[in-house]
Amino acid sequence: MSVVLVVKANVASYDHWRNSYDEAVAFRRENGVLHDEIYCSPEDMTFILVMQTFDSVETAQSFVSNPKLAETMKAAGVIGKPHLTITQTI
Repeated sequence: MSVVLVVKANVASYDHWRNSYDEAVAFRRENGVLHDEIYCSPEDMTFILVMQTFDSVETAQSFVSNPKLAETMKAAGVIGKPHLTITQTI
C-alpha cells in the first residue's frame, strides 16, 4: 500500500521556504517520510504542493500531528493554515 501526504500551502517566499525545507530533511526522514516531491505554479511561486510518501497511514498521521511540523512550517514562512490530506492507494 502506498500512503501519500498531500500538502498545499502558500508561502511568503519560495526561496526562503525551499531553503528551510531542504534543511529539515533529517526531521522528515526521522518521522517516516520515505520520498517527497515538490510542485510549484510557474505563475505563482508562493503556492506550493508537496507530496510525501509514507509506509503507513499511522506514520503519516503521527507526522502530521507532530508539533515540530507546525513550528517548522511557520519558521519556513508558510502563510495561514496549510491544507494537509493523507491519501492511500485502494
